[in-house]
Amino acid sequence: MSSLLDNPLCRPFFLEGSRDYGILLIHGFTATPGTMNPLGQALAQKTGYTISAPLLPGHGRTPEEMAKTRWHDWLRAVQHEFDLLSRRCRDVSVVGLSMGGTLTLLLAESRPVRRAVPIAAALSVYNEKLIFSHALWPFVPFFTERNRDPEIIPDFLDEYNDTYDKTPVHCLSDLSHLMFMARRGLPRIHCPLMNVRAGRDRTVHPRSSEWILAEVSSRKKLQLELPKSPHVCTLGPERELLFDEVARFLLEE
Repeated sequence: MSSLLDNPLCRPFFLEGSRDYGILLIHGFTATPGTMNPLGQALAQKTGYTISAPLLPGHGRTPEEMAKTRWHDWLRAVQHEFDLLSRRCRDVSVVGLSMGGTLTLLLAESRPVRRAVPIAAALSVYNEKLIFSHALWPFVPFFTERNRDPEIIPDFLDEYNDTYDKTPVHCLSDLSHLMFMARRGLPRIHCPLMNVRAGRDRTVHPRSSEWILAEVSSRKKLQLELPKSPHVCTLGPERELLFDEVARFLLEE
């Protein structure tokens, strides 16, 4: 299998902007920074902030390379990227999609995040394979991925959405561990937070949003509903609304 980085839209990107404010963008499980690219371009234009969208370890290449990574590799990578961006910019906000939203919450628990925007953050998912992944991965190394949602989503930027065609089973187990850690640490989040829920999300269960809003300690917490959007709402039909609302939230003093 060729590397997903053969698609230039899937590569990490950095957009130089303000030295005062930076935004760390975090993509999701088995995905690439491509899912965050249109959002990053829009935020750079609307805010003038510095934008950093790294590639998580094991992602964007091959499933076999992902199989060599663990949850702590992904968490340490975003902690490192946050610290690097913090050396360049006075204040750093974090925006993450799906597992990237989970990692956004974990950063907000442990780093001085200015503002946090978890988008369709995974704390509870519909995928029943997670339940059995811990027991199965020593015997079944990969699950073959099939299209879980044959429905055609109008005006979806599919070219930015390259993902693996199979998933390392132990990585599913590690995703479950990250979700547990993030849920447990929600009360430690105090920064302003805007949670985004996709109304047609068939990956992340709605209880994820309910937990976030109920359990974070942030004095300012908002919910943005995107009723027509699929899980990868950064590429979906309501993306312009998403871009505008995230930019407005991050521009607030």
